[in-house]
Amino acid sequence: MQSSWLLFALFSNWAVSSTLPRQLQWSPKTYGPDGPWHAVSIDLGSNKQPLDLYPGNTWHSNILGSSICANVLTCYAQQAGLYDSSTSTSVLTYANIDQVEQIDWTSGAMPLTGTHSVQFDTATVLAPNLFAVATIPNLSLQVIPNGYYTLPNGTNYLPEVGTLALGAESVNQTYPVVQSVENFNSSLISGYLYEAGQLASNSYGLHIGSVALGIPPSSLVGGYDQSRLLGVVTAQSYQLYSLPIDLLDIGIGVAEGGSPFADTSFSGLLAQGNSSIKVSIPVLIEATIPYLYLPGSTCDAIAAQLPVTFQSDYGLYFWNTTDPKYTRIVTSPAYLSFTFRLNQSNSQNMTIKVPFGLLNLTLQAPLINTPTQYFPCRPLTDSGSYTLGRAFLQAAFVGVNWQTDLNGAWFLAQAPGPNTPSTPVVTSIGFSDTSLTSSSNQWIDSWKGSWTVLDEGSSGTGGSTPGNHAGSKPKSLSSRAIAGIVIGVVILVAAVGALAYFCFWRRNRKPATTTQVTHNRLNSYERATVPATFEKSELPATHEYSRAELGSLNEERRAELGGTDERRVELAAS
Repeated sequence: MQSSWLLFALFSNWAVSSTLPRQLQWSPKTYGPDGPWHAVSIDLGSNKQPLDLYPGNTWHSNILGSSICANVLTCYAQQAGLYDSSTSTSVLTYANIDQVEQIDWTSGAMPLTGTHSVQFDTATVLAPNLFAVATIPNLSLQVIPNGYYTLPNGTNYLPEVGTLALGAESVNQTYPVVQSVENFNSSLISGYLYEAGQLASNSYGLHIGSVALGIPPSSLVGGYDQSRLLGVVTAQSYQLYSLPIDLLDIGIGVAEGGSPFADTSFSGLLAQGNSSIKVSIPVLIEATIPYLYLPGSTCDAIAAQLPVTFQSDYGLYFWNTTDPKYTRIVTSPAYLSFTFRLNQSNSQNMTIKVPFGLLNLTLQAPLINTPTQYFPCRPLTDSGSYTLGRAFLQAAFVGVNWQTDLNGAWFLAQAPGPNTPSTPVVTSIGFSDTSLTSSSNQWIDSWKGSWTVLDEGSSGTGGSTPGNHAGSKPKSLSSRAIAGIVIGVVILVAAVGALAYFCFWRRNRKPATTTQVTHNRLNSYERATVPATFEKSELPATHEYSRAELGSLNEERRAELGGTDERRVELAAS
């Protein structure tokens, strides 16, 4: 018994003193109404109220208050858990804001309208390892007692899941007075644990993964799972509330085998049909919102290659699931490629590939009555709000080293597919690290067995006529097309030959004319007087009677030719 307590004490001491990264606990539940999506689990308040939250934003964690479901017959937000601050004895309040205002949740790409209250409470950050569970006092919260999103058609709907901030460039937030406490410091998860000596840095690494295709998610504070980084990793400077990067282009390609599109690959979709887009556009990376928020011209250019229909009520494109091209595309190795500026360079770039299978998401209630497959491109007119959300981060890794001195960096890399190692390669981010090391795994191998490779000779058709999209490559003939042309030529030659033979046979079948009869009768006399051994080819060319000579015979002479043999001989002698 004594040894058990000693063992527990040793593990507890290791958990407190170790600076290894901490994995966050992912919920067994998944959420919509535009996913499904993974969420992480925490307990909040002195009474440990369970909440599932989308990880990824900065500064405040946005928590849905229990009153958000008031006067709502069916409230989907209850599934992820709601926070009732009145039942917690450890909550502190900085300010209450009662007026309706746009809450700064998503930098404008998907604004949430409602009221909020800045509060602070104790959070228990769960982890797969019992000894890695952390308690964060005075976690900075933005509690939302009521709020709603608005669809393009004016319909309002409630949010279903709150968000969990994974840090900021400060280890905490300082307020002048909170409930009579001057210079009050609130906490941020990674910053608090770093300051407490439990992490190597104020940092995190995140890969959202995919519910539908079975890609497990990954979220660590103080480090990252190296197996979630494939190929080149770009490092960028962050801004106060956001992670910006230059998007250079969007294209379509196929990882292996044949293409479900008219062409194997093409590019130029970002600026297609929009002369105002020059070399690039700035976009933000944000894991707490669902869509690809891009220029309307860009969404239309992509959609023109797909069997989708734009639904203005939702501001989204619905897949035409009865079109044979739909299944071919979303189950194939075809992908949407995003090319970014590498390390803020003007001469180098890197590309993230998002298979179309990951862009086959589902709308559910309360957005729509019947579950509906959609393509998550949301057209925007505000250039400052272009953002790549969870749909993009299914296939990409994002991480940040805040460094607490405004000189940190954030990172973006290609993430793997369903064939991901089940044991993470947990790697610390050091305080001074401005680059991350990726794994040696290959992206295409991470998708083996999860898509249907098409025959090399097969091709489908996108939504447009081949060759009409910018940047497309000249299309070559497939082996099937060449075989079809050869067969067609053979059939044509055979038909022409048959027609020629028919014409020749029909001409030789015509009844003999009077001249020909006379000629044959005269030749019968010649055949009687020519030796049997005399070959026809030896006859002089002038031997035959001309038509003019035969035609000069009058009717009387032709009658005489029909007489006795003696008369024929006499006639021939003259």
